[in-house]
Amino acid sequence: MAIHFSIARRGLLPTEETQQDTNQTLRPAGLRPQLQCPQTVDAVKFQKSSSRLPSVLPEGELLAALSMMERVMLHEMEKGNAVTLPGIGTFRLALKGNIEVRDGQYHGKDVRVDGIRFQPDRELLRKARSLEVDQVPYRQTIETEETDVEARLAELFASKDVVSHKDVAAAFGQALTRGRVSSLLWRLTQQGRIVREGKGAQTRYRLAKQ
Repeated sequence: MAIHFSIARRGLLPTEETQQDTNQTLRPAGLRPQLQCPQTVDAVKFQKSSSRLPSVLPEGELLAALSMMERVMLHEMEKGNAVTLPGIGTFRLALKGNIEVRDGQYHGKDVRVDGIRFQPDRELLRKARSLEVDQVPYRQTIETEETDVEARLAELFASKDVVSHKDVAAAFGQALTRGRVSSLLWRLTQQGRIVREGKGAQTRYRLAKQ
């Protein structure tokens, strides 16, 4: 069994066409492999399936252990601590907000928890990197950037009602420059898919009501 991937364009902007040579064959430059993910698996419910792994805890015990672990993680993160799950990785809070000066002292302005950052365990990462990837793409057609944009925006707005320019940039990682993020947000606003609120550094975006 090997991991499958599809072909996607770099840049993630529909106005950028994949370069072609005089023979109309696609140039590798500008293309990238994109993980072909057929489904999201619930690790607990998976244990009930015919593919159940051997020597695992019963569902009730597994759920109880995960619930206790969640309580421990929140308890420690509430104190600002990072939490490590042996063999899995380390979790730490990510903050968001602004800094202002009042009476000659620095103060936070609307500082809040923005998310949770995850750093995988080195051994887990090493094992993941050793997984086999099928070198033949899942399909020979090139997926448009819209597929990737839709998926990432859906995930972003599922976690937040209102997002900033930085939120969108973070969602796309290193795939988009600041200028391209601005272009993407402008295009989506013009299409009526998102609504812009505020000005300057306080500009925020929310999904348009359908």
